[in-house]
Amino acid sequence: MAIRKVSNRLARISAYSHVEDHLREKTVYGGILSLVGGLIALWLVVSEAVRCLSYGVREDMSVDLSREETMHIRFNVTFPALPCRSLRVTTGDLSGNFETEGLLKSAHDGEVHKWRLDPNGKRLERQEYLAPRGSDNPFVLYLDYEDMNEMRNEIVGHYGCNIHGWMDVKRIGGNLAFLVRQEAILASQDDIGTMEALLSRHMHHGLEKDHPHAVLLNASHIIHMLRFGPSYSGQIRPLENTRRIDRKATGIDKYFVKVVPVTHKSFWGRETHSEDYSVTEYYQSITLGQNALPGFIVMYDLWPIRVTKSVSRLGLLHFMVRACAVGGGIWTVTNITNRLVHSTLKSLGPNKRKHKL
Repeated sequence: MAIRKVSNRLARISAYSHVEDHLREKTVYGGILSLVGGLIALWLVVSEAVRCLSYGVREDMSVDLSREETMHIRFNVTFPALPCRSLRVTTGDLSGNFETEGLLKSAHDGEVHKWRLDPNGKRLERQEYLAPRGSDNPFVLYLDYEDMNEMRNEIVGHYGCNIHGWMDVKRIGGNLAFLVRQEAILASQDDIGTMEALLSRHMHHGLEKDHPHAVLLNASHIIHMLRFGPSYSGQIRPLENTRRIDRKATGIDKYFVKVVPVTHKSFWGRETHSEDYSVTEYYQSITLGQNALPGFIVMYDLWPIRVTKSVSRLGLLHFMVRACAVGGGIWTVTNITNRLVHSTLKSLGPNKRKHKL
């Protein structure tokens, strides 16, 4: 008896009532509404599945409170029109610190390598630069006959250079420069043919399709890679794969880089402290007699705001909630629409023919 009473009370509060099959009326418009509603529900559920199970990135900004002393820079640059002997890599910062590639190696806080390229851009041999007489001071001019002669021959021979490596710099504003050595300017001035080769020679380096008549002068360069900090998925590096061909005269490309500190949080909770950057550029041509060294300079400064990028997704539970909401909403709307259509047809009068299945 007690079980029957409980069953009767539960039946009274049931939200689902059942009607005998012979009392149900199935119509053509009801079938059409069911088919359309099912297709819409399927499309919405699939869309929600893609949205809920896909990874997204949320970005938050805050004041950068880190006190890291150094910043890691990696680079890979090709000069198709300048030999390695004529190039020097230097760094400087706002504290007055100045280093060349030779000092970087001796201090063990960087590594710079050079590869000699033939006129077609093919690697020939590794050719590290060793400063004459054991010095690497860019403000002092060293005239070594053997070094100058070899440099002149390579300029006339249309040899290029690939420079790649890394360095740790102080975490303040500074610059990274790839410039021609002063000795190379003198070497080119000693011979009229060498000067013409340095300032106005033509060379095609895999750009025939894009620039069939491009003139590659001594400051022409290709930036294959330039990264600040460790790499992570989605890192912003706008200078990579940049090609700059000098405009009818040699010159200096200046890249003004704004470095943005970034904390990247992967979906599995791993944090990577790195940097993104934005860039604006300025080109300055050099005319004969002007006191300037061709090449390009990256002048960077740090932004005081840190961006935190968090990779996440809504997940399976969220998808189930949304799928139930979509299914219930579609069922409700189609049910209401079916009743409205049924009531409208019924109100038209008993003489109207009812279409049944």
